[in-house]
Amino acid sequence: MFKRIMHKLNGKREGIGADKQVTADHWSENMAGSDAFSADVYWLAVPTVQRRHQHKATAGSGHPGWVQYCLKEFLGNPAPGTRMLSIGCGTGTLERELYRLKAFEHCDGVDIAPAALEVARAEALAMGASTIHYALCDIERTDLPGNHYDAVWFNGSLHHIRELEVVCQRVRHSLKPGGWLFFNEYVGANHFAFDAQQRAAISHAFGLIPEHLRRSFVKGSYGQVQQVVPLPDPAEVVKVDPSEAVRSADILQVVQEHFDVRALNLCGGSLLQFLLHGIAGNFTADNPQSLRVLQMLFDIEDGLIESGTLKSDFVVVAASPKTSG
Repeated sequence: MFKRIMHKLNGKREGIGADKQVTADHWSENMAGSDAFSADVYWLAVPTVQRRHQHKATAGSGHPGWVQYCLKEFLGNPAPGTRMLSIGCGTGTLERELYRLKAFEHCDGVDIAPAALEVARAEALAMGASTIHYALCDIERTDLPGNHYDAVWFNGSLHHIRELEVVCQRVRHSLKPGGWLFFNEYVGANHFAFDAQQRAAISHAFGLIPEHLRRSFVKGSYGQVQQVVPLPDPAEVVKVDPSEAVRSADILQVVQEHFDVRALNLCGGSLLQFLLHGIAGNFTADNPQSLRVLQMLFDIEDGLIESGTLKSDFVVVAASPKTSG
């Protein structure tokens, strides 16, 4: 049934709406693998930062990453006929990892960005992953088949959903008994409109970074020393992509209305996401001093979150559908 729905929508964007057209175009141009996500500018592309994030994402369990953690700790060995859905799949990194892990018999991946889906299809074809099916889809306007999936995944895409209640209800309906919702997400302030306390914490921590580690890798200011932290202007965020963190602060509350959260792993990022933006390339394994500074920033962020001064802006969640209500 879902394939028939997808077939009708696939390749069509008529009536998508101006805001969603902006979003589709933005993520077709700024997909995973683009300069925007390089280790020079993007915080989570720094290997040391990524290792820390995965340690937190897996609750220190020793699994190599959050995907393996979710599979082994909750889903177990895949049964024959296991079906999965990846919502907001982008270029298909998650589905290809699941395929390599032999986690499913069939996986659907949906996204609103056509160019990203073209990459996902090509990459799946190149590795012979014929059991992954991709479709152009606005999940806020598309019903999901009932009792169909063993797991539904969001990898950095749930914070782009405005109709959280509708989508969570549809995902819940689509899961088989014993099915799981897994997500790795930003759950901080909507449109990055940080409160005064968080903005001050980010700015103060930025001031502790030596100048030689604040050399910019951003096009247009390459090589210049950043004097202030590039905190986002929420109004500009909306202009670039109206869906960016559109209701991120509501995610956990809405999810818990439809699901029982079995694991909530706090991954931090409340300082580091923008603290390292544009200067990430200064923090490398061959520069021990840069790693000592990075550890200092880790400790500051951890201390602020553990004390309750800041909330963790990133989480990994494993949840099962509520059986009533």
